[in-house]
Amino acid sequence: MAASTGIVLTAASIAFANEWYQSGTIPWRVAVGGALLTALEAGIEKISEPLALGLGTIMLITVLVTPFHGKSPLQEVSNVINGTKKVP
Repeated sequence: MAASTGIVLTAASIAFANEWYQSGTIPWRVAVGGALLTALEAGIEKISEPLALGLGTIMLITVLVTPFHGKSPLQEVSNVINGTKKVP
């Protein structure tokens, strides 16, 4: 596996798990989108590896700190560590 595809798969997995945790339903759109973005990232890496690593890193940081449909993954982790209850 190429370096950038691992980063993109990690970001997609975090987004998938966060959406699933918050909504209680399996977010198939996130899973399919993550798979398609991973394939696209593998193609970009064949053209320019530094570009692909940069895009993958930007995607990972964005997924970690941006709240989509509720709280961001870092906010959820903070709530779990602090013992705050999940708000529906």
